[in-house]
Order: sequence, then C-alpha cells, then structure tokens
Amino acid sequence: MTSHRTHRARTAITAGLAALTLVGLSACSEEPSQDATDIVADAQAQDYRADQAESQRVREAYRQLPQPASGTVRISGNRGSLTPDEVFAFNQSGSDTDVSMTYDGEDAAFAALCSGEVDIVDSSREVTRAEFEACRRVGLDLVQFQVASDAVVVAAKNESDVGGDCLSTDQVREIYRAGSPVTSWSQLGNGFDEVPLKVGGPNRENNAFSFFGQYVLGAPQPSMTNLRSDYRAFDTDQGSRLFVVGRDRDELLALQLRERARKRDLVKQQLADWYPVVNDAKDEVQVARDEVAKGQRDQRPLATQQADQARLQRAIEALEEAQRRMRVLEARKRELTAVWEKSLNARKRIQAARGNVAYFRFSYYELFEEQLRPFEITTPEGERNCIFPSQQTITSGEYPLARRMLLTTTQRSLERSEVSEFLLHYLNNAEDDATRARLVSVPQADIAVQKAWVRGDTEPVLVELDPEPIVTTDEQQSTSLQPAR
Repeated sequence: MTSHRTHRARTAITAGLAALTLVGLSACSEEPSQDATDIVADAQAQDYRADQAESQRVREAYRQLPQPASGTVRISGNRGSLTPDEVFAFNQSGSDTDVSMTYDGEDAAFAALCSGEVDIVDSSREVTRAEFEACRRVGLDLVQFQVASDAVVVAAKNESDVGGDCLSTDQVREIYRAGSPVTSWSQLGNGFDEVPLKVGGPNRENNAFSFFGQYVLGAPQPSMTNLRSDYRAFDTDQGSRLFVVGRDRDELLALQLRERARKRDLVKQQLADWYPVVNDAKDEVQVARDEVAKGQRDQRPLATQQADQARLQRAIEALEEAQRRMRVLEARKRELTAVWEKSLNARKRIQAARGNVAYFRFSYYELFEEQLRPFEITTPEGERNCIFPSQQTITSGEYPLARRMLLTTTQRSLERSEVSEFLLHYLNNAEDDATRARLVSVPQADIAVQKAWVRGDTEPVLVELDPEPIVTTDEQQSTSLQPAR
C-alpha cells in the first residue's frame, strides 16, 4: 500500500511539473511569472507542513483512544469459529487474565478494533480497505494471525462422467442456486457432455451447509430456499458421497452382470430342454395306467398284469424324478435370476449416478479422495484459474472456495502482556483445535512464525493493502458461465 508521505511527494512533483509548464507558457507573455524553482520549493514546503499536521492529528487521535482495563482481553466477531472454545479453555487455565468475547459480527468488530474498544477481531475475511484506513487514521497498525482454514469441495465421481474438471465460482453458484435452469452439464459450456445434472449435499444441520450458503450462494442466513427445488439433502456426509459415487458393492455387482446373465441363460436352456422329458414321463405314466386297466378288464394272465403294474410303477418313479429335477432347475433359475437382477439394478444405479454432484467439507473429502473427484475452481475474474483444493492452496487462500480463520489485532494491543498470553495459548492449541473441529490446520512452521511475533522474537508482519487498481470506463467484468480453462 502506498503511504501518505509518498502520495504527497508525488503530488508535489506533479505540482512542480505543472508549474514548469506554466512558466514555459508565461515566458511567451510580456511579464514572466514566478521562477519555477520557487514554485516547486513552495509546493514541497506546503506538502511538508500538511504532512506534519497530519502526523500531529494521528498522534492526537492515538492518545485519545480508550485505555484497556488491566488484566482483560476483549474479543469480538462471529460465532462458529474456534475462538469461543479457546476463550473458555483459557479462562479455565488458571490465568489471572480474563478474556471475554462478544458476537457483534465482523463489520462491527473491525469498527470496534479501530476505535480501540476491543483487542482482537475473530473473522473469516480479510480487513477491508475502509477498515484499514480507519485504523491508520488513529495510528493503529494491524497484525493478522491465521489459526485454521475451512473449505468446501464440489465433487463428482469422475471427471470423465461429465467431460470436464474445472468450474468457475459463478458456475458453482448457478448450478446450486434457487431457480437454476441448469439440468445438463452441457449447459455450462464447451467441454462438458450432454449428461443429466443432479445436485445434492448436506442438510442444514451440517456446518458445510452454512459455509456453502454464505460464501458460495451469498446468503447471510442460508436456508433450503436458497437452493434449487430438486436439491437432494442428506443427513450425513456418507449419504452425499453415496449419492455421487454409489455404493462400493454396486461396482462389484455390476462387474458380475455378464457372468450372471450367462449362468441364468444356461439354466433357462436346461430347464427348457427338460420340459419335454417331464411331458414324456407324464405320457408314459398315462399309457402304463391304461394298460393296467385294460389288463384287468381283459383278465390277462397274472404274470402279464404284474408286468403292467411294474411298468406303471417305473413310469411313476421316472415322472417323479423328472419333476424333482425340474423343480431343482426352476429353483436354480429363480436363484440366478435374483442375483442377475441385483447386478442389473446395481448397473442402473451406477448409470443413474453419472452426473451427480455434491459438496463436502475438505476434511471429509480427504478421507475419500480415492472415490471423489473434486472440481478445480476458478474465480470469476479468472485471476486464479482452475485451482485444485489442497492443504496448501486452502491455507494460503488461493483456493476460491476456502476461508481462513483469522485473528486480527493491533500492534498496540499486541504489546499488552494479557493479549500476548492469550494468543500464545491459542496458537499452542490451534492444530489440535482444528483437527477436532474437522478444519484444515495451519502448518506448524507458520504457527512457529506467528508465535515468534507474539513473544517479540521477531517483528510482526503488519497488514498492508495493495494499491487500488485504476479502472477505466471501458473495462467490464465477464459473467460468462463458460468454464475457465
């Protein structure tokens, strides 16, 4: 960020150049004006006096800041971070310092910080330019600590299922928002296939729901009304995952479909071949019975009647055996048909899941990264193009669907022993707190650097903002839904 002094120096130079131009023009007139050197000197002197006056005003504003009460630390921010639990743990640790936290929202918290009313702001966003300037006007330099990160990933089963692997934040919003007309991946632009698009994710009880609603959909208090009407809400992360990838068993069952179909067809053929055998056995029984009856009517010799009776008995036994064999084949057919239908239905479920998409907290995705394929994400302006979610890109804030959990204080507050005591306690527990809350922890090396700031081993890195960009009237931002590549 350009300092006030540098800005005034540039102003003085500009004024001097303008004065030289004036001198040049007046040289052509009858009466030459003041010497250019004198004009520049006057401009510099005026700027110096203005700078001194500004410095005096800042010093006076700094002196008028309220003095914090000894033995206290005041924190303000939002609910839902690690800080409330850490405040409770610190107050139970036996320290003489009393730490209190109010939930005033980030905007009010930063305003209170710049007016000296609180020591620390708990936030999930960076300080704005207006807030930065407000602190500077009263002589407060800002120091920012990162204690954890959080992120959501938007994932499908496989990028080949839909034909692409990169979405812009605008596309993600368009897919999920209430009233979304997107029903096919091809509607998102070139590179995506003509595949039905179905969306799912957690219900309102899951922290990812609130994060997604606020930071992706732009809803301060997310509810189901912010999502498209066909959004599939699941009670568990597992439900969302199975919606995307299907059940593990389905893959195995689907692979067995062809072999099970072959076995089913074989027993069907065997059964078809056995029906004539049964029918022939039935015919033989009927013929044998007719002969027995005829032998009795004709009063055939006893030996002949006994032979007829023996033939009937053999026919009956042959029929019973044929029917028994047919029942075995029918039972086998039913069994094989049932397992074939399981494989068929499994394949249908797999095919139906193609194109399904859901979002997950990064910590859950890490557990099933072999099953889920997260989309790379591009910011609307395209300054960060197709960023893959990882601990590094999330911690750095590079990944667009991430938020950093920050503690912002002032160098004035950091010099207080009460504040430094609390911050050291917090940083010592940050990794365990993040893991327990299923957040992305800050690397230990970065934690060590921040602890050195608190202890005074090294000078803290002060918050600075980049110069405001110069925007011309012909510059327009693109809101295209085309995937950024």
